[in-house]
Parts: sequence; structure tokens; C-alpha cells
Amino acid sequence: MKPRQRKVLLIFIVLFSMLNAAFSQLADKMMIVIIDGARYTETFGDPTYKYIPKMKSLSQEGTLLDNFANNNYTYTSRAIPALWCGAWTAVEPIVYQGTSTQYAVLPTLFEYYRKQKNKPAEDCVYVLKYVPSLWLPSFDIDYGPNYWPEFHSVGSSDQDVATQAQMVMADSHPHFMLVYLAEVDHAGHLGIWENYTASIQTADSIVGVLWEKLQSDPFYKNSTTLIVTNDHGRHDDQHGGFQNHGCSCEGCRHIQFLAVGPDIKKNFVSTQYRNIPDMAVTASYLLGIQPQKATGNTMYEIFNFTGTNEEIKPTFRLDATYPNPFSKSTNIRYYLERAEHVRLNIFSVSGEKIITLKDEWESQGNKLLRWDTKNAHGQKVVPGIYFYILQVGNKSETGKLILANDS
Repeated sequence: MKPRQRKVLLIFIVLFSMLNAAFSQLADKMMIVIIDGARYTETFGDPTYKYIPKMKSLSQEGTLLDNFANNNYTYTSRAIPALWCGAWTAVEPIVYQGTSTQYAVLPTLFEYYRKQKNKPAEDCVYVLKYVPSLWLPSFDIDYGPNYWPEFHSVGSSDQDVATQAQMVMADSHPHFMLVYLAEVDHAGHLGIWENYTASIQTADSIVGVLWEKLQSDPFYKNSTTLIVTNDHGRHDDQHGGFQNHGCSCEGCRHIQFLAVGPDIKKNFVSTQYRNIPDMAVTASYLLGIQPQKATGNTMYEIFNFTGTNEEIKPTFRLDATYPNPFSKSTNIRYYLERAEHVRLNIFSVSGEKIITLKDEWESQGNKLLRWDTKNAHGQKVVPGIYFYILQVGNKSETGKLILANDS
């Protein structure tokens, strides 16, 4: 590299680092609350908001997505890992430390955070009730158990979880917490309407208490993003009613997404369609990490970095991939608004990384990458569906590739 090119590259790196540093000073902490199995018609889809007064009040301080969906499996064992991973990851059975459970094939938000930020487990805590066989993050070769969160699995109710979460906050002050509330789903399955709605009210009050705790602690105050969402809804009345879930009806698909914090627009309702993988990718952006194997998109429309309601625009554009389907090779085209670090990986549908086509800084302009259907070892892969993730800086876009038989 010539001295002038090296100098220009150094300037870009310094400017990029300064922008990231400036951004991280706004909100460098994150709490995600997952309320299992609340139907949208009993949360923000109810015009009276009678079961969620605390979250309704909080929404005036933040952003509500009115068109957020579980776009795949509407049951917990698949939707929770998808929320963790920013992708509909495969899950595999495993006997771990003598207990039968499952693990996510793709890395999780916990793993990205701990590795990329070089954080200890106690700075990344997953709080939930006592579960004898915890579902596990990934064993991914680049991440895995060395970067799992600290599991704080204590108690038997959502109220216990809320108490434990506050204790963890007071004792350890982790930068990143995920709090899982299970009782809404359990009450729904019992089929008693009053118990189901009461559990939603309890979860709502817990969200209110946690937010108050965040704002009363100088460590968290004005520097923490709170996200509250669900893994799935419940059958609507036309598909069996609230007692169960698991199909593709509106009741099972439509779920809530609420975000509050210094970088989030206030009193804003977005009607843009978003789905489960977008949650972890957006959280990653706010945490300043890169979820390399996620497939979701960043929800730029919810951000308010300048104190206005202007949307943050991406600095690149993903153009059409041609040909697609293809049998011999395909061209992935994109445009950079400015010089950025670019990484483009191709994955199988199971989440296995096939090849890295690009991992370097690129200048502004139109770009083209050609994939000749070979993996990192130079071997031709089998026909099927593949995905590519184009990562530009802290932003990413995903596309699908269809490799046909070579006839």
C-alpha cells in the first residue's frame, strides 16, 4: 500500500472510530425483556390498553412497532433462539452436563457481545426462573461456550425473576441483560382468561418496575436502551382462541416491540413491517457490535441520535443479484456511499459458513462480487438455497441465493 493510500485509510479508520465512540456515549447499556406468549390484541392491539398501562405510558417515551411479527415458527423452542441470534437458526438436541436440552446452531447476541467487547460473563446476564435444562447458545467455532452469558436461573415466577433482575443490577451492574418472563404463556395454556390477562398485567408492572430501576440508578440512567418484545402470540378467535399457539394466523404472528432509551425516538409509532430477526440485529447496532451470522436488518427508523425524528439512512445499497437462480456463478452487486469496511459471507440454510468473499476496506462506488459456487476449500457446493450477508460497518443486509442443478 502506498503512503498516501495508507494515510487515507488511517483517516477513514479514525473517523469511523470517532463516530462509533460518539454514538456509544449515548446508550452503551441494554436490557431486553421477553414476555412469552402475549397476544397483540391484549397488549398494544387493545385500544384501551387496560392490561398494559405501564408499557402504554412508556411508549410515549419511546417507539412502538405496530407491525412487528414472528415470521416463522410460532412456538417458543424456535422463536427464543431466533430472538437470541437475529436469525431463524437451526436448533440441535444435546446432552449437556448430564441433562437433555437443545442448543442454537448460530451464535447469539450474548456471544457477539462478549467476544467483540471482550467482556466477562458477569457483564452479560440472562435472568429467568429456575429451569433444570436450560436451552443453550451456540457451539460455533468462532464463538461458543467461552462467550455464553451468565445464566441467573432462580425462582419459580415472573415476580421472582423481577426480584432477581433487580438484585443482579444492584450487585453486578452488567451492561447487557436479557430478562425472560414465562408466565403469560403458561397461563394462556391453562385456558383461564382471567389468569391469562392477570399475567399480562403482572408482566406489564414488572416492565414498569425495571424501567424505574434503570432510571434511579446513576449507572444506568440515561445510558440504557430497554426493548420489550414477545416470542409469539396466540391463536386468534378464528383459529382456536388464546389457549394455544403454533400456526400462522394473525394472532400467533402479530407481536409487540417497544423500545425506550436516549437513542430511540419519543412518542413514535412505526407501521413499517419488521420481524423477529431484526430485534437482535438492531440491539447489536445499539451495542456497537457486529452479528456476522445474523440475517435480520437494523431498524434505523426507530433511532433518534440527533434529537429529531429524522431517519438514519444506510451508507450502502444492496442491488439485484444476477443470475438468481443460477448453476455456475452469480454476481452480487452493491453500492457504497463512502469508504467502509465490507464483509460478505455466504451461509447454508443450516447456518454453516460456506465462504467469505470479501473482508476488507473498500472505496466509495459500485461494487460486484462473483461467487462461483465453491466453498472456502475450493469444492463446489451442492444445489440448494444459500444466504449471503453483506456487512458494511455496523450495518448489514441479507439476500437469498438459489443454486440450481447444472443441467
